Amino acid sequence: MRAPSRPIRRALLLGASAATAAAMIVPAVTSSASAQPGLAASTSPGYPPPGGIYAPFTNCPLKNPVMQESLSGDATGCVAGDIQGGSVTIGNITTPVKFPVTVQFGIWDPPNATFGGDNPGGIQQFAGGILPPLSGLSAMIATKPDPIPESLTTALGCPSSDATVENLCQQAQAKGGVYNQVSALAKEAGQLTNFGLFTWTQRVKFQLINPLLGSNCFIGSDNNPIVLNPQVTLGPGGQFVALPDPNPSIHPNTVVLGLIGAVATDNTFVAPGVTGCGPGGAANIAVDQALDAGTGLPAASGTSNFTFTGNLWLADCFASANQDSILLSAFQDSTSGGKSARRSITASDLPRFGIHPGS
Repeated sequence: MRAPSRPIRRALLLGASAATAAAMIVPAVTSSASAQPGLAASTSPGYPPPGGIYAPFTNCPLKNPVMQESLSGDATGCVAGDIQGGSVTIGNITTPVKFPVTVQFGIWDPPNATFGGDNPGGIQQFAGGILPPLSGLSAMIATKPDPIPESLTTALGCPSSDATVENLCQQAQAKGGVYNQVSALAKEAGQLTNFGLFTWTQRVKFQLINPLLGSNCFIGSDNNPIVLNPQVTLGPGGQFVALPDPNPSIHPNTVVLGLIGAVATDNTFVAPGVTGCGPGGAANIAVDQALDAGTGLPAASGTSNFTFTGNLWLADCFASANQDSILLSAFQDSTSGGKSARRSITASDLPRFGIHPGS
């Protein structure tokens, strides 16, 4: 069990997320949304879209009663990220990011958070303290499937001596269009663990989308996920920024911290082979094997990589109590105007916001 609250010692939460044709950093939660205590079913965050410095935070679960359980003096906040560029190489295919990706979730400081199991490191205040939007895990990520540059006929190695694979080859060639185009969509495949300042561990799987491949065609699975360990840094010209709340007397110790021009990378993950692709049953095996051969899967560590670029934002209240209520009030008041001067900061400035890197 957690010890009683101590002086604020926590690190800047910099969740990053990006989806491409074959890899994605996907913030997740420690359990399903339905398992989170006090999580109400909803299709909205329960507040109007905020403005001003809080404009990125359109779907934070501040209305979730669980957020009220944060330990006094520790962290309550909202994370929003947007990925605008980059690329991913998985197996022998490199795909650029074509569609923007946004991710949103809340952070809170549960009173009984502990390390253990697959979470031996990271930052104690955030062990188990990540919540999805009120409408659940599906609302954490907003993106579209990205097209893989390689056609289905190329990925299958057409023509094929296997009758099932050759049938798909002929259909893809004859029908063309979406029948010969493969897209991929990243989905959560487990909890976020080992959370640290600029790195964490994330499990994902990727659905390969094509009418001929069926609805269960995936790279990775819940039992055999792609395990990502992103490292986040500032790119050329990037900067930390701090935007204090424009009404500090009403919303004390409340600030938006931003990492503008962030770069997330990983070249250590292992990519398993595809499963469940094709017309179904035993015929899947031949299709799976053909796709593996055409895309260079499974892929060992060091042969796949990603680099994603974008902006990351943290709305953080480090007041002594009622942090979630203060943040919600700040969001609601932001729609009526009020400006806050943006200024650059460095890592050495973070303790001014109650944030102590490496704690």
